[in-house]
Amino acid sequence: MFINFFKIIFLLVANLTLAQDFNARNNPALVSIIPSNGIFLVEENYYFGVKIELQQGWKTYWKNPGDAGAPITIEFNDTSIGNKLKILFPFPEKFKDHDVSTIGYEGQVIFPVRIQKDEIDKINEKINLDYLVCKDICIPISETKNLNLNLQNVIQSDAFMESYKTVPKKKLNYFNIDENIISSEKISIKLINKDEFKNTELFAYAEDINLKVKKLKSSFEVFLDNDIESLNGPIDFSFSNGKVYEEISFDFNKKSIQTPIIYFIILAFLGGLILNFMPCVLPVLSLKLYSFLSLAKDDDNKIRFDCSLTIAGIVTSFLVLAITVIFLKTFGETVGWGFHFQNQFFLMFILVLMLIFSLNLLGFFEIILPQNALYKINNFLNTNSKSGHYFSGVFATLLATPCSAPFLGTAVGFSMGSSNQNIVIIFLSIALGFSFPYLCFIIIPKIVKLLPKPGEWMNNLKYFLGLLMLLSFVWISNLFKINYLLIFLFTSLILISTCLKNKSKFTMITSLLFVITNIFFFSEKMNLHKNKLIWEDYNDKSLESYLNENRFVLVDVTADWCVTCQFNKITTLNTKQLVDFLIQHEVLVIRADWTNKDKDIFDFIKRYNRYGIPVNIVYGPKNKEGILLPEILSKDIVINKLMEAGIK
Repeated sequence: MFINFFKIIFLLVANLTLAQDFNARNNPALVSIIPSNGIFLVEENYYFGVKIELQQGWKTYWKNPGDAGAPITIEFNDTSIGNKLKILFPFPEKFKDHDVSTIGYEGQVIFPVRIQKDEIDKINEKINLDYLVCKDICIPISETKNLNLNLQNVIQSDAFMESYKTVPKKKLNYFNIDENIISSEKISIKLINKDEFKNTELFAYAEDINLKVKKLKSSFEVFLDNDIESLNGPIDFSFSNGKVYEEISFDFNKKSIQTPIIYFIILAFLGGLILNFMPCVLPVLSLKLYSFLSLAKDDDNKIRFDCSLTIAGIVTSFLVLAITVIFLKTFGETVGWGFHFQNQFFLMFILVLMLIFSLNLLGFFEIILPQNALYKINNFLNTNSKSGHYFSGVFATLLATPCSAPFLGTAVGFSMGSSNQNIVIIFLSIALGFSFPYLCFIIIPKIVKLLPKPGEWMNNLKYFLGLLMLLSFVWISNLFKINYLLIFLFTSLILISTCLKNKSKFTMITSLLFVITNIFFFSEKMNLHKNKLIWEDYNDKSLESYLNENRFVLVDVTADWCVTCQFNKITTLNTKQLVDFLIQHEVLVIRADWTNKDKDIFDFIKRYNRYGIPVNIVYGPKNKEGILLPEILSKDIVINKLMEAGIK
């Protein structure tokens, strides 16, 4: 034991002596700082480079050097400047000598160093570089270099850019992976796109633990030299297929505390239940209520049977959506909640269907159609037929899916990143929650008897429901960018025709309210409501730049087809109180419009495990990772979360 101890001491002393000899006479590494009296500007960030040219056979190391070695470090005499630096490591190679595996570089390597500009224009300082080079022996080297940077003089360098491009970047969403904790000291990493696996290499890094990666036939295994619970931060996985370089981080210490699936099932059920009361479902929910009135005179078995058909329509629709998601996921495609509303053909189908339903409820067909044609239309739209009950469930599901109710975002996010089996379970749980009102009628059919007896009020209710459906038609029409005046004139013509036939006070008043609501809904299009806030279009690079500058940012991911998004704008985002607060505290506002399919926006919300909208996030110096807001906003929620991010 003592002999081994003295051997180690002797080797260390010998290596240090040899290191000094190399530094003095023949250093195997030539180190330089680039550029001189200038700066590199890449994607709105400032960089200089540490260039190391190694003699043949010599190597230096990545941030996780493997079984032996040490990464490069930089120290400033002025610590205030040193705190503004971050060394970036290009994608490395794996070497094996005498059964010792190391990770690093040979030949030439340039380490990009990002520097925070702030108010600095020039830097003229001495920096200390500590690095290790190895061949048959390892030589620790310490050098002092002059750092002469002019941040007003931007320099172009192909060599620097070539090295910078190989630095793994976050948030590219190119490599979709499935990670599993096999044991407390082993993690399995699989690529969802299996065709990429053969040409893909993986390296792993954590600040406080040593990691080894082994490539198997269809997956990677990552070995930890300590228990996973000892991690104090995330593990960074660096992937490359030779063309794309991406870094994906996971905090396995948090992930290891597995949330049971029953938790997400309960969230999915509650989300589906609340979905019944979301704005986008109100027109269909109103038709449900109207159909209940006709059930009051039926026997209990008939009520149960009709409700079962509607539930079957809802469950079938959610099952089809789940299968569609699984099918697309199998081929490497991921979709969001309400993805079908980004399809113009689907929107056209829904638009026509809404118009027919609304015209029938308003009694418009009774005015323009002969009796025989009217009879056929009523048979087609009869919600009390077997097919009518079934398709009312289907129709409700189709209109419900662009909404993201409370609890729903968490449940759907879990399912999208989980197994196919869990996708089906979560979607069926949402369907169960969405069907719950009908389940109540099946369990206690006598509830129907509590509804008021039929009378004149039913005709008024029918007309009111027709107006709600017509308002939904106006909303969908807006997605096609149809001129507002044409929509307004068309709907007004329909209302005038129905009012001439039915001259009751109720018809007149509700029609007037519809016109007022219509004008209010399109007030922004008509420039009647001007917002002092200037919303910037979403750009990931701009967002990252603002965060590096310690700015406060509010991001709103929205779409024209998302009624909940419009509700949030009216009740919160466009209110004078919040607008004044945002302007007063110089909060930058960014809007990501997901009306049409946009991969960048979808990749952005996936970072927060969201697959549907609305998504609202606030950032600040105290929370640059972002604070996710709930689906339904209020002024107090937004202001409180911004204060949590650092606003005083």
